[in-house]
Amino acid sequence: MRGSMGNRFRGPLLVLSISLNLAFIVVWLIQAFPGWMSPPAGVDGPSDRTAVPSSLHKELGVSAEQWEKIEPVLRKFRQTAKIQQQEIMTLRSQLLELLAATPADKKAIRAKQEEILAGQRRMQNLVVDHLLKEKEILSPSQAVKLIQTLCDQCRHAEGMGSGHGLGPVLGE
Repeated sequence: MRGSMGNRFRGPLLVLSISLNLAFIVVWLIQAFPGWMSPPAGVDGPSDRTAVPSSLHKELGVSAEQWEKIEPVLRKFRQTAKIQQQEIMTLRSQLLELLAATPADKKAIRAKQEEILAGQRRMQNLVVDHLLKEKEILSPSQAVKLIQTLCDQCRHAEGMGSGHGLGPVLGE
């Protein structure tokens, strides 16, 4: 009986673990490449399409022609990701309010956790979809370098202690 119960929870726990890891990667990407989530300083409207303002894209050797294709995709991603990020932060605040309530409504708390996980999953999907779109525009060697750079940064981030929070992501 005990073995079947463990098997019953293995799938959901694996999904939860993967989701949390991907959420960490999303937050890390936003922090590690701040130019990826926000327009370059002083740019309010469409960027100068002859220049590649993103340091990551400069490192990849993105041409002006590639940037003309990447920039609108990136701009749309930034807008959508910012909205999703705000939604997740709102849900987290609501969860904290539920946790602070006396007595605690466990059913409502669990439901709010599910909403947060769904929001994180949507954010993960946004990032993955964006990376796939960029890979279509990049040359094969640039795409490999993009993924290698992200992997290197993830390995570097594994040594980071907690306490960085979302301040850098939110521009605080």
